[in-house]
Amino acid sequence: MKEKLKNIFKNKERTIGLIISILCASSLLLNCYLEYNRTGQVDTNKISEAINTVVDEINKSSTEIPNLTETDEQSLEVQETESEGFEEQGIVAYEGSEKAPNVQLGEYAGLTYYSQLDNRWRYNMYSSVGDSSQTIGTSGCGPTSAAMVVSSIKGNITPDQMANLYTQYGYRSANQGTYWSAFKWTADVFDIGYSECYKLDDAVAKLKDNHYIIASCNQGLFTYGGHFIVLVGVEGDYIKVYDPYLYNGKFDVASRRGKATVSGNTVYVSIENFRAYANYQKFFCFKNDRTDIKENTTTTVVTDNTTSNVNTVNYQVKVTANGGLNIRAGASTSYPKVGGYAKGTIVTILAESNGFGKTDRGWISLAYTSRDISTLNTVQTVGQTKKLSRASILYSNSNLTGYKYNYKANTTITILQNINASVDKVRVNATGRIAYIDNSNYSNVTIYSARGTVGKTKKTNVCTMYSNSNLTGERYTYKANTTVTVLKHINSYIDKVKVNVTGRVAYINVNNYR
Repeated sequence: MKEKLKNIFKNKERTIGLIISILCASSLLLNCYLEYNRTGQVDTNKISEAINTVVDEINKSSTEIPNLTETDEQSLEVQETESEGFEEQGIVAYEGSEKAPNVQLGEYAGLTYYSQLDNRWRYNMYSSVGDSSQTIGTSGCGPTSAAMVVSSIKGNITPDQMANLYTQYGYRSANQGTYWSAFKWTADVFDIGYSECYKLDDAVAKLKDNHYIIASCNQGLFTYGGHFIVLVGVEGDYIKVYDPYLYNGKFDVASRRGKATVSGNTVYVSIENFRAYANYQKFFCFKNDRTDIKENTTTTVVTDNTTSNVNTVNYQVKVTANGGLNIRAGASTSYPKVGGYAKGTIVTILAESNGFGKTDRGWISLAYTSRDISTLNTVQTVGQTKKLSRASILYSNSNLTGYKYNYKANTTITILQNINASVDKVRVNATGRIAYIDNSNYSNVTIYSARGTVGKTKKTNVCTMYSNSNLTGERYTYKANTTVTVLKHINSYIDKVKVNVTGRVAYINVNNYR
C-alpha cells in the first residue's frame, strides 16, 4: 500500500484529484458524526459512500490524454527493433515456454484503447531483473499493445495483467523491453489467428481483412528509440493507430508536425506518411474473427459508407474557398481534418466520391474548387535537388504561413511537389524536414549527385538502411561504426551501399556516414 501511494503522489494531477476526493469523503463522515450525536444512529450507507469515493479515485482510469513533454518521451527505455541476437533470445523464450494456464479474461467490450501511462498501472514494475525503474510507463508498450489486441478480439485483459504474464513466461528482456516472440505466444495462448509481415502494403491488406496489427517501430514518427503501436483499421487513405504512449502535443513537435493528426485516442496517419516516417520494422498480425465487433474507446467512431462508391479519375482543380479548404481523412465532413490547402492551390484529383475529391494528401470538397486552371503556370521540377541562394524561410503550410524554419544559404533541398507557379513542397536533405518554400530562393547552380566516393569504405552512425532507392521498403537498422562500401551515388543525398560484414546491399542517406 505504501508503494502504491508513493507512485500516486508522483503525479501532480492525480494528487489533486485524490485530495479533493478525501475532502469530499471527510465531509460525508463529518455529517455521519453529527447525525450520530443527534440521533445515536450510524448511517452505514454514507460511511460506505465516503470510503468508495477515495477508493474510486485511487483506481480511476486515466481516460484523458496525459500532459507530458518531448523530454519525458526521450527518457524512455529503448524497445529493441532490429537485432538478430535479440530476436534469437526471444525464440529461445518461445520454444521453452508453455501456454499460460487458466488465463481468465473479462467480458468482451469491443475495440479497446489502453495507455501505458494510465495511473492504474503506470508505476507497476515491468522487469525481469527486479529493477524498479523499469515500469509499464517507461517500457511497457509491448504488453499494453498486446492487451489492446486481446481485449479487442477475445475479452478484457489489462496491461498490468499482460505485463505479469510476459515477465512470468520469459518475454521481458533484461534491458531491451519485450521480445518479439511474445506476440506469437500471445496468439497461441488466447487462440487468435496470427501471421507476420514486413511490408506496409501487406499490413494494410491485413487491416482491410479485419486484423489488428502490432507494429514495431524504430526512431521516427512514433518514437525516439523503439516502440510498439497498434494499427486498428484503415479509413480512406489513412491508417488508424492506437499509440500506447500518446500524450498531448506528441505530434506537434517539429519533427512530427503535419505528419499525423489526433482525434480522441486515435492517431490518423496517411499510408504514405506512415511509409515515409514511421520507420516500421515488422508487423505482428492478429485476425479478428468476431461478428459482433464493438467500439470501447473515448474516440468518436467515424462511419461513412459513401467511400464505397469511389470513381477513379485524374484531373486538376484550383481551390476557390477564401479561407482555404480542409483536407479530410475520408469523403465526408464526419472524417477528421488532416490538413488544408490555401486558396489558389492547384491539386490533382485522383478519385471522386459523394461530392469529394481525393488528392495525394486526403479528401476535399469539390464544391469549393474550380476546374478552370488557366492561370496555372507551374514549372515541373519535382525530384530536382536545389541549393538555397540566400538565407531563406521555409513554412509548415502550403500558403507560406504557419511555423517558420530559417535556413542558411547553400542549404540543399529536394523538390517533392510543385504547389503552384511560385511555391514548392520540399525536403531539407540534411534533416529530412518537409516544408514549403517560395521557389525564388533557389540558386541557379546545378547539383550533381556524383561525389567521387564510389568504391570507398565508410563507417556509419546508428542508422536505418532501406531496400528501395527512394528510402522506402524494408528497413534495416545498424549500430554505430558499421562498415559499408559505397557502390553507387543515387543522387546528392542517397547512396547504394554494401554492408561489409553481411554483404547486404541497401540504400542509405549519406548524412549517416561518420
